[in-house]
Amino acid sequence: MFVAKVLHTGRYMKMKNMLLASVVFLAAGLNPFTADAQRVDTASSGSVDVLIYTRWDFAKDAKTGKGVKGGIYGPRKLKPYLHDSTYQGAEETRRYFTANGFRCLVTEDPAFFTSDAMKSLKLIMLCSCNHELFDTDAQREAFYAFVKKGGGLLAVHSSSACERGSERFRKFLGGAFERHYAKHQRVPFRRADRSHPAIACLPADYVWADDEIYLNHPDEASVRPTLILEWNDVLPESRKRDKHGCPKIGGHILEWCKMYGKGRIYYTALGHNPEDWGKMEWQMHLLEAAKWAMGMTPDRVGDESAKPVVRTTIDGVECVEGEKTVWKFNIANRENKPFVHPLCLPDGRCVTDARPKDHPWHLGLWFCWKYINGLNYWEPRNPPYSNLFPAGMTVLKDFKIVPKGGACEVTLSMWYGPRTEPGNVLLEEERKVCFSEPDEKGAYKIRSTHVFTAKDKVNLDARRPVAYGGFSLRMAKMMRGFEIHGIGGEPDAKKNIGGPKDMTAVRYVDPKNGHGIEMKMLAPLDAERIYTWSDHCFVNPMPIYERAKELSPGDTFTLDYEVSVF
Repeated sequence: MFVAKVLHTGRYMKMKNMLLASVVFLAAGLNPFTADAQRVDTASSGSVDVLIYTRWDFAKDAKTGKGVKGGIYGPRKLKPYLHDSTYQGAEETRRYFTANGFRCLVTEDPAFFTSDAMKSLKLIMLCSCNHELFDTDAQREAFYAFVKKGGGLLAVHSSSACERGSERFRKFLGGAFERHYAKHQRVPFRRADRSHPAIACLPADYVWADDEIYLNHPDEASVRPTLILEWNDVLPESRKRDKHGCPKIGGHILEWCKMYGKGRIYYTALGHNPEDWGKMEWQMHLLEAAKWAMGMTPDRVGDESAKPVVRTTIDGVECVEGEKTVWKFNIANRENKPFVHPLCLPDGRCVTDARPKDHPWHLGLWFCWKYINGLNYWEPRNPPYSNLFPAGMTVLKDFKIVPKGGACEVTLSMWYGPRTEPGNVLLEEERKVCFSEPDEKGAYKIRSTHVFTAKDKVNLDARRPVAYGGFSLRMAKMMRGFEIHGIGGEPDAKKNIGGPKDMTAVRYVDPKNGHGIEMKMLAPLDAERIYTWSDHCFVNPMPIYERAKELSPGDTFTLDYEVSVF
């Protein structure tokens, strides 16, 4: 039997790039970690996809449970060293990986490796582990066998300092800790392998914050370097004090990947500072490295044979096919309104337009109410265009991303209320956005289902000055050359006029090659009309067209749409 151990610390982390924490914790004024918390023990249950391992101790005697003073690696003069980031990093990773659909377990008990829980395991993450990883040879052999047979390994920071003195571990991982620089060091991602998914998900000009850089001198013949710190970027004081100087390749390899049998291994020397683990880009980097190690993503981005694959980004999730973006769902943004952009045709052309100069609050494919209890949630407050924040506030309360190959399901919890009264929730929404996997011709669908519940008396209106609002599509200027067809009726060319009641869908088709996009209402409301504004390539199934909708506390209703790209 093994026990999972998680430590919550009282350190407050600056999470400006996190999707969920920036919305929930900062909006509520809460610290995401509780102060003065004790270590929490929880027994494992059910199947596990990802083991987040936090062992940082010496080997234990099987009978007494005490640390082995001599052990197989010789006498010890130092006490075991625990990195401040080990437990905090494990908890951050557990949250993020769980939100992306993986069943995770955090433990430092090596008994896991000889338990039945190994049967469902896909990845072992060594989360800044240190010293000996195991208490018995049986645990050690089970670990090596797991990777050799096709399991994934993600090793972070001080994990290269495990199994000290073991040449077997050095060859297995690809390198082992030797020293670190005299001072903490910034790391530009300038000399990086952008064909690797773990690197491709970060901006080309990305710079990692100050960190204690582990130098491991991996075997260049057995590893594929993914990140190299150039010697010229090393701080002068560190260059002066580093007796070993610079390797022949012109820098130090900080991240690499390699094969071990049928298994994949990814190592990063970064991750020393606990406050860095709350950064969205760091967790995204680790997730993409983990998915690569599990064999879920192509070995190289840009491979012509690569199939569409969904991956997380700094601000949401996207589907890519080789180097081509299929769609991107921007969950975290300054307007706090999730939107899809770019949304691309099978030939690669982008259909959507986000933040155009004439209407900077238009966000590609998105949802937004117009008026709730007379307050504007759509357009910025006066004076116009001075900012992008309406008087009504839309808040993303929670979300979950579940990728499935080239498909993805995103669930979001939203609420709406006056900006001047942050705690006054008038309307709640549970939204599910499902992206299908592109077929062999590149066609795919997006279904967006919205369930609303009134928390107070609510008046939904859109007729000041015109009847628009709700699920909307702002398209690129090229769409003006597409043919427009209605299903169940024909669109009205007059500005601000909805189509006929029986028209349930509108389709834009390129007459040259037949590619296009269709927006369809599924089970539309009686008052709903599809509005098309040809001058601005704008389509909007208006849920509030003929009359306002009155709700009492507890009333619910559903809006359901399907967007087809072909």
